Amino acid sequence: MGRWKKIEAETDPQLKELGSALPELFVASKSINTVKKYRYGFKEWCEWCKKFNSISTVPASDYHVCLFIMSLMRNNASVSKIEQAIYSISWAQYIAGYDNPCESVLVKNIVEGARRKLSRPVVKKEPITPDILCKLVERFGMSDNLYDKRIVTMCLIGYASFMRFSELSSIRISDLDLSDNKVSIFIEKSKTDKYRDGSWIHIAKTDKITCPVKMLLQYIKLADLKLNDDNYLFRQVSFCRSSGSYVLRKSGKLSYTRVRELLLEKLSALGMEASKFGLHSLRSGGATAAANAGVPDRLFKKHGRWKSEKAKDGYVRENVNTALSVSMQIGI
Repeated sequence: MGRWKKIEAETDPQLKELGSALPELFVASKSINTVKKYRYGFKEWCEWCKKFNSISTVPASDYHVCLFIMSLMRNNASVSKIEQAIYSISWAQYIAGYDNPCESVLVKNIVEGARRKLSRPVVKKEPITPDILCKLVERFGMSDNLYDKRIVTMCLIGYASFMRFSELSSIRISDLDLSDNKVSIFIEKSKTDKYRDGSWIHIAKTDKITCPVKMLLQYIKLADLKLNDDNYLFRQVSFCRSSGSYVLRKSGKLSYTRVRELLLEKLSALGMEASKFGLHSLRSGGATAAANAGVPDRLFKKHGRWKSEKAKDGYVRENVNTALSVSMQIGI
């Protein structure tokens, strides 16, 4: 199909073998998760096209792409669903070597019209605050209960390092570098680290009750972890009836759903409206506190592993005093 017809037409066995590996390498130019989304979106496009004998999936026409968008809208699709469809169809055309119909003026305007009609106000989760973390520590972090100590430690580390859940749940014990005044955590892979160079996050020890380094050390001791172990730092726990306490399982990476349940469970126990929060509240909470404290943009951006200013600023919930500082400093 398209550009890959040259592979089938190749007469030299060695060149044909080299050419047969090109499509896989082409697909590898995108991340695994991105490819999964594109394949899913393109599959939906193909299934829709099958209903009509006259529609070609690849190459596709801009007119038929617009009709597909209209079909999605009538099925109450969201803006993100329509955008995924456009990216998926575009991706398939690029792979095959055909002109991208989604670049046409017709499709671009239809998509913009869909955005305007379907757009809804974005309701973001509330950021976690230092006061909330303090209450979590006082209520659940002071005992030797591993079940509670684990989620409190995750909250403090996630907040202090602006971590995404995928980064937090993937920390291995061997990724930690502990010293007298800090802990350094190696992030092997990150959403914005497409070449997997890795990065170090440094968290300072403080004298406060919410010190993430102090809580981490307590968690390591309570869980009886060995610092040279290559297992995950945060794992599932089991209740041991003989000792009457929780113990870490030898393996078992924590899922997003389970950790979210644990966080909301603790927030509810504090009498808070848990539905206003999510795991991303830790990242946005740490980022908000840093921004309002005047942390320089360069350090702020590097600490949170953001590539763009827009992405970074989207996490910050400025307080009223910070917002008022603008009108107070313009000379009137």
